[in-house]
Amino acid sequence: MAKCFVCGEGQVKYRFPCCRERYCSLPCYRVHAAGQCPARPEKDARPKRPRTEEPEEDDALISEIRLCALRGHPGIRSALQSEAFQDALVALDEAHDRRQALENLLEKDRFFAGFAAQCIEAINYFPKKSAS
Repeated sequence: MAKCFVCGEGQVKYRFPCCRERYCSLPCYRVHAAGQCPARPEKDARPKRPRTEEPEEDDALISEIRLCALRGHPGIRSALQSEAFQDALVALDEAHDRRQALENLLEKDRFFAGFAAQCIEAINYFPKKSAS
């Protein structure tokens, strides 16, 4: 059985993140942390880049869980097998003004509007109401 790197006693449970040596308790961790570990980089060795604030999750993006729900929805899967529907999606993707093309499809193509409703149902997406 491995012994503690700091005190030499048995029953090690943990590893130091810097050198991966084993230790047994919080007091041993503190002793090691206060000392100089050869695996730990020097504090002034490399200046850290300033931390940039992470952008908040964009409401326009959906989570991986919701994407999985979208993939598994039977109505969506059957719609995507239709060649006419695939052609409509390609035309939408190639449109110069995609927003206008999407609005036209939603207004004029009942099948596409139903598909969009199934997508919203599949991911259980309800946009936040804006305070107006």
